[in-house]
Amino acid sequence: MGMNYNMQLILGGILNITQLVGVITSLYTMDKFGRKPLLLFGSITMCICHIIIAVLVGLYFGSWDGQEDKAAVAVVFLFLCMLFFGSSWGPVPWAMPSEIFPSSIRGKGVAWSTCSDWLNNFIIGLITPPMIQNTRGFGAYTFFAVFCGLSAFWTFFFVPETKGRSLEDMDRVFGDHAAEADVIRRAEIMRELKTSAAPVREGKTV
Repeated sequence: MGMNYNMQLILGGILNITQLVGVITSLYTMDKFGRKPLLLFGSITMCICHIIIAVLVGLYFGSWDGQEDKAAVAVVFLFLCMLFFGSSWGPVPWAMPSEIFPSSIRGKGVAWSTCSDWLNNFIIGLITPPMIQNTRGFGAYTFFAVFCGLSAFWTFFFVPETKGRSLEDMDRVFGDHAAEADVIRRAEIMRELKTSAAPVREGKTV
């Protein structure tokens, strides 16, 4: 966007701080508004930000000289996009897997979710620089705008709200009985432990 190398480094650091600020807000908003509303909010706002950036970059890619005001607007929306990501799609997918999977498979479920998250982060980091160069910038932002829009559609129709719901509620959402079986098995284990720990008195000694 026409920034020199030193300014790129400075803005890159501020960009990460912006994401941190967004993540901090999720400590309060996730339980107040719920997981699904945050994901929808993030998808829609990031889609809008990407569209605006795509238009500006498409118009002025390679010719930012004398267009400092347009570049500043693009940078502002880039910061807003990172803020919205940090307050929604950044933290929420880390919380939801542990709320969806029953106890018996929670470790594996969270592990696979984490692997998927980092693998996709790696892929995005790998393809973004050449995509920006080969599509004159606007193609990359259009690509991400489309996927942000698709994520809003997917969230609205397919993502359940997990706020305030028990694992048994998740069973009903997914048509499963794993959490219910976990509760029964846990009760059986507790009864077995109480039975084995009960003292056996055969008599008294004086």
